[in-house]
Amino acid sequence: MQSVKKAIALTGAAVMMLSMAACGSSSTAGSDKEVSFQTWNLKNDTYTPYFESLIKEFEKDNPGVTVKWIDQPADGYSDKINADAAAGTLPDVVDMSPNGAYSLAKAGVIANLSKDDPKGADQFTDSSWDAVTFKGDDLEEGAYAYPWYLNSGVQYYNTAVLQQCGVTDVPTTMDDFFTAASTIGKNCPGTNMVAAVPTLESLGQYGSQLMNEDQTEFTFNDEKGVELVQHYIDMYKEKSLSADALNNQWTGEGDAFKEGNVASLSGSAYSVSDFEENAPKVYENLAIVERLIGEGGKQNVAMETLVVSNTAKNKDLAMKFARFVTNKKNQTEFCTKSHTFPSVKGAIDDPAFSPTGDSMQDKAVALASKAVKDDNWFASPSPFSENAKTALREQIALAIQGEQTAKEALDKVVKIANEDMK
Repeated sequence: MQSVKKAIALTGAAVMMLSMAACGSSSTAGSDKEVSFQTWNLKNDTYTPYFESLIKEFEKDNPGVTVKWIDQPADGYSDKINADAAAGTLPDVVDMSPNGAYSLAKAGVIANLSKDDPKGADQFTDSSWDAVTFKGDDLEEGAYAYPWYLNSGVQYYNTAVLQQCGVTDVPTTMDDFFTAASTIGKNCPGTNMVAAVPTLESLGQYGSQLMNEDQTEFTFNDEKGVELVQHYIDMYKEKSLSADALNNQWTGEGDAFKEGNVASLSGSAYSVSDFEENAPKVYENLAIVERLIGEGGKQNVAMETLVVSNTAKNKDLAMKFARFVTNKKNQTEFCTKSHTFPSVKGAIDDPAFSPTGDSMQDKAVALASKAVKDDNWFASPSPFSENAKTALREQIALAIQGEQTAKEALDKVVKIANEDMK
């Protein structure tokens, strides 16, 4: 979802509509105790039975309450939410990314849970709650979403590529990684260590401070950020970085790895079965380590959340339902089905997320879950716009090609990101 879509085009008239409280809310239809709940492309054979059972249980435990489940297709989901928010018809409980939640919080559309449900934080891990706690200019500090499911990954290597190019040990640190890339470039020019350029998340993992403490400015043009981009400039010169990665439309790093053309891939913990089925030669030579971080960096974890509309007629009931969806029992079941990880306290200790088997898949899941279990991770800063994300890739590509320095590239993107946040 786009970040801060200029306060989702909420004009003064639209904001006035929101002041009419529940008058424009979809919860006014039907039962006086109706809660509308919107998900994102989850009504299918895999998840429909789960949500129908979950809703039935909540209604049984809360006599007289009706939960109206709405599922929107993936295409145009962000635009639909923005249109509903501007019209004052946002469903009571909505499934969205923290980035989208930030946009709605900035516009004053969703509940500040730190005020409206101060005990809500007790249900979730510290890192999860921190990831939905927003502050900044023209924004009341607080948590604006209930954390839901998480995505955490690992670092994959094709040991056949490493070994044929003279790398005998699988890299487990960032220093080892870039040393291995230099060795590959020297011994096998044109063989790629990696087929992707740095993202905001990888800058944070390397140790760059992505934003200031007040969340009013992006700061990833710092020493660590510049250092990481310079490593990629060096890899390109050494011919161990795929030229495809410089294409802003390139999304083929996973396929390139499966084709055996790339030595490493930062990917999902649940990709092992895909490798086994579609890239058996890569699978035979697969090594898996915890995702790499630099000095001062943390693991990055992606998150999906549930927000509560300020126009909900039964706001307390809506918050109760959101807590119910995200409680330990229900998150554990959903995350097991969806191959994701839970944000609620204690759930990560379930054997489903901490397998002890010897299979490659079990190893990948156990390594990926470690970041969640350690509870010392970061989510990508929610104010970072899609426009800034595109600019980051474009400017880094220009730096890699020698058209500007790493510092110049990041300076430009920081300026864009800060302007987009206003």
